[in-house]
Amino acid sequence: MNMFTHPFSPKATIVAGILLSLSLPIHAASLNDLIPKADTVISNTDSLNSITKMANSPEAHSLINNVMSQLNLNEAQAQGGLGSLMTLAKSQLGSQDFASLSKQITNMDTLLAAAPTLAKSSGMSGLLSQVGGDLGSSLKGGAMVYDSFEKLGIPKDLIVPMVDIAKTYLQSQEGGATADLLMKGLNAL
Repeated sequence: MNMFTHPFSPKATIVAGILLSLSLPIHAASLNDLIPKADTVISNTDSLNSITKMANSPEAHSLINNVMSQLNLNEAQAQGGLGSLMTLAKSQLGSQDFASLSKQITNMDTLLAAAPTLAKSSGMSGLLSQVGGDLGSSLKGGAMVYDSFEKLGIPKDLIVPMVDIAKTYLQSQEGGATADLLMKGLNAL
């Protein structure tokens, strides 16, 4: 075969031509047909902004994920730590206030279940339970959180940052009212 000989048969050339013509785009009647209308561009921009807001919303980034990424904890630690904080808040708040708080944290039952079970006679909370009275019960809640963090392998100096993450999360959900409830429930810390 010399270099001027076509390597394809005439049938192959015809088939290739038909396939090529089918894949060609349909041309616009004028250049104006190719330019999007201003209201279409605005509508698409609004849709993009709406999608961006949804992706950055608190619902898209759960409280657990925020704690995991910001404090470099695994999922079990994040859930258990938050569960310990929520257990304390539940013990300090009335049922109506805690129900309001629970509405803003969709996985509250999971968090409460993830809080570690502590032996009543061990750790700082065990010692404080022996003191009794108001002093013992108010300090016992904070000590329970310390003991839980220790059992989960979370440094105690991450308690305040975890509370801050939860507070910020709640503020972004509904404003300050629910975050204030959380802080009221965690006043023993």
